[in-house]
Amino acid sequence: MKDEDKTKKQLINELKELRGRIAEYEESVVFDELTGLHNIRYFLVLAEHEFTRAHRYKRPLSLMMLSLDRRTQINEVYGHVIVDKAQTTVAEYCRSNVRFVDILGHYGGEEFVLLLPEARLEAAKKMAERMRKYVAKTPIPTGRGPLDITVSIGIASIRRDTPNLIVLLERTDKAMSIAKREGGDSVEVG
Repeated sequence: MKDEDKTKKQLINELKELRGRIAEYEESVVFDELTGLHNIRYFLVLAEHEFTRAHRYKRPLSLMMLSLDRRTQINEVYGHVIVDKAQTTVAEYCRSNVRFVDILGHYGGEEFVLLLPEARLEAAKKMAERMRKYVAKTPIPTGRGPLDITVSIGIASIRRDTPNLIVLLERTDKAMSIAKREGGDSVEVG
């Protein structure tokens, strides 16, 4: 009987260890390591579901794409650590200022995406402007003193001529690129 109890305990411990490793794996598949936000793959799965729902039931849906301005110059002057700090600061601000239903992800590099279910374009514009202003007034502490950072934001909403999520992403990305090209620290609508 003792051997059987010992075997059961061993199996239970192995099962706990396996569950822990599975949880770590699932977390690595879903979340971006640097920012703690959804990674782009998982974001797209969730966004596709929301897009399909909004399109089918003719509900409002907006998408926002944020990009850290002057990333290359910040990297050259301050290094990767400060660029990472700037990205995590933007990610944390976004995370703490979105609704429960919003879907936030790290798109890659210095870019973030935020899907806003049930949000019309005007509401998305207000949120984007609020985020832009907050980031601009929240410097990153560095060994050389505070570093002012800014973001360029593109937004777009679902319309009748938006057949799929890819088109919505393209419109949002184009708007963000325009904001960057025009000097950054601005919000553009696509």
